[in-house]
Amino acid sequence: MGLFSNKYNTPFDNEDMRRVRHVGKPKATHVKATGYMTTRSALFLGYTLISLCMLYSLGNTAVWWPAACAAAVLLFWSVTLRFFIQPKLSALSFILCALFFTAAAEVSYRLGWCSAAAGAMFIPMAIGMMSLSRFKSDDEDKFSVPVFGDEVFKPFLLAVSASTVGFFASGLFEKRYIFTILLAAIAFLIVFSWALSKISGTPRLITSRSLTEFWDIPVADYQEVKRFVFSRAAFSIVMVIIAGMLFALWVIVGGPYARMISVPSAALVQTILSVALLSFSRSGIRKSIFGLRYFVSETAIGAQFLAIFFLAHQERVPAVFTILIAIVLAILTDTMLTGLLSVIRRRLIFVTKSRFLDGLPFYLVLTSLICMIVETCLYSLTGL
Repeated sequence: MGLFSNKYNTPFDNEDMRRVRHVGKPKATHVKATGYMTTRSALFLGYTLISLCMLYSLGNTAVWWPAACAAAVLLFWSVTLRFFIQPKLSALSFILCALFFTAAAEVSYRLGWCSAAAGAMFIPMAIGMMSLSRFKSDDEDKFSVPVFGDEVFKPFLLAVSASTVGFFASGLFEKRYIFTILLAAIAFLIVFSWALSKISGTPRLITSRSLTEFWDIPVADYQEVKRFVFSRAAFSIVMVIIAGMLFALWVIVGGPYARMISVPSAALVQTILSVALLSFSRSGIRKSIFGLRYFVSETAIGAQFLAIFFLAHQERVPAVFTILIAIVLAILTDTMLTGLLSVIRRRLIFVTKSRFLDGLPFYLVLTSLICMIVETCLYSLTGL
């Protein structure tokens, strides 16, 4: 028995069946899981970054003010709305956050710290805060309150750091544009992710896992085209109504009062219209990524885009021609961005890409390209 107490093979064993020396239970300590953000925190980071980059591109704004104002409102939200706003009330969360930002921007405008349009620029961040209230944490069946450290504070700190780098990097050019600030900020996020991965020895990606996956892309058929066309038509209707509401507000109220209530009024009206359209739409249109899944976010940004045109003409009502141009630009931009994202998501299935660029950074790059096109169209418009 002593001969076979050793863990070696005997000379009479088949060579293919020989056992190796027993070295104990195998371990895989060299394999480390990739670090991802949760989907809601990644969306919050992306929307906050867009808001800060837009604010840094405005004139008559103190350098320290965008980050300070965003931090103040976010802290207030964290100790209040974060604890009791549930997914079904996420639209209410967006409206309240828009009111918070409007009030903070109005006070700051009177103190000379920011531009009159600063309140509208915070709407993407308000959408990101709504995302924190709207989505469950990844791999969880029940909704839980967003963790302040990992899902709120760290993404916000990354957004502030990246937008600050983008602001100073864009100073190398003749004029600061949104797309140049955003591109420089995205480059910072990619380099930061790569450096953090090298230091920790574990891939740390500035995105969520779901933003890098494409299992939910529907089959390309005629029904999806119909859903896309229907949702874009619904967006156009909402934009026309919002523009008419803002025009009436500017004519009836006028002056400083119209400036104070234009942003929250646009946010409230577009939210009511969007939720109503979602409620009466078919399930296939409402849940399709080519349909109305992100409709509230789309109309929120489009409504504030229209509000900026009015805020740029505080002393008088904008010309009808200018308002028509704003409506057309909003509709074309939405169609271009949603169509591009729809096509890109399908094409990316067959493309090998860097993991540091995949997901949120790539979508932000596409957003910066759309911003470049829109800013180019705005060159010839006075007052903007």
